[in-house]
Amino acid sequence: VGMGLGPAGAGLIQSSPGIATMAELGVLMLLFIIGMEMRLAAFSKSLPLALGLTGATILIIPASVVLFALVVKGEVIGAIVIGFMLSISSTAVAMKMMEDTGEKDTPAGRLAVAILVAQDLAVVPLLLITNTLGHELTSQAIIGVVGRLALAFALLAGFIALLTRVKSFRFPASEYLLKNFDVGTLGVLGICFASAAASGLLGLSPALGAFLGGLAVGHSTLRRGALTMAQPVQAILLFVFFLSIGLLIDLNYLIAQAWVILFALMVVTGGKTFLNWLLLMLAGESFGTAVEASLFLSPVGEFSFVIASTGVAVGVLTEAGHKLAIAVIAMSLLV
Repeated sequence: VGMGLGPAGAGLIQSSPGIATMAELGVLMLLFIIGMEMRLAAFSKSLPLALGLTGATILIIPASVVLFALVVKGEVIGAIVIGFMLSISSTAVAMKMMEDTGEKDTPAGRLAVAILVAQDLAVVPLLLITNTLGHELTSQAIIGVVGRLALAFALLAGFIALLTRVKSFRFPASEYLLKNFDVGTLGVLGICFASAAASGLLGLSPALGAFLGGLAVGHSTLRRGALTMAQPVQAILLFVFFLSIGLLIDLNYLIAQAWVILFALMVVTGGKTFLNWLLLMLAGESFGTAVEASLFLSPVGEFSFVIASTGVAVGVLTEAGHKLAIAVIAMSLLV
C-alpha cells in the first residue's frame, strides 16, 4: 500500500513525521510485548552469546565496508556509518517471520530474540558514535558513549536479577486496570511509552525502556490481561510501520539503479546471513539452529533508518549514499 499509494505511486499518501512517529511507536510496542512474553531463564542463558555475536558483527561489518571503500577510493567515514546501518537486524520483520513459521519458542527463535535485544542495546552507542564522527573526537565524547552503554547493561542485568528472584508480583492498580478494558488498554499503553520515555531521558534507547517495561509487566499479575489489550494496538501500529517502509521506496530510483541495488542487496543479505551463521557455528550452535537464526537476522533493521538520518544530519553521509542505503534496507526488508 505504501509503494502503490505513496510518492512513487499514486501520490495519495506522503511520508510525514506523524507516520514516522507511529511506525516508531509500533516498534516500541513490539519490544514491550517481547518483554512480556520473555522467559527470563532461557533469555539469560542466550544473552552472553547474543552480546558477543552483536559485538563481533558491529566490528566485522563496518570494517568490511571500510575496506571496500578503501579499495574503490570511496568515503571512509560514510562507509563506517553504512557499516553500522547494516549491522542492525529488523526486530519487526524477524518477529513476524518467527510468528508466521511458529518458531518463536524454538532454540533458534529464542536465540534470535536475544540477539535482536542485544542489537537494540547497541543502537544508542552507534548513534552516539555517528554523531561524534561529524565532529572532532574528544575524550569526553568517548566517556559519554562508554557510560551510557554501561548504564544500559547495568539496567538490563539489574532487571533480570530482580525479576528472577521475585518470580511474580502484584502490579500497582492491576485490579483497576483489568476491570475496564478501555481503561486497561490506555493503562498498558501508558506503561509501555512511559518506560520508553524514561529510558530516552536517561540518554538510552527508548526500545530498551519499552523492553524492560514489558519484562516488569510480564512478571506481574497484569501479564495476561496486558497481552490481550496490547496486541491489537501493536498490530495496527506495525501496519503503519510497514506502510512507512513502502513510502520510502522510490520506484524510479530502483529502476534507474536496479543492477547496483541488486548487487548491493545480494552482498548485504547474503553476506550478513553467512556471517551470522559462521559466528553461531563457531560459538557451538547446531547447524540447523545456526541456519534458522541467521535467516531471521538477515533483514536490515528499522533503527538503521535512524542511523542513516543522523549520518546525513551531521554531514558524514552524502545524499547519494543515503538514498542508496535506504533503497537497499527497504528491499532487504521486502526480501
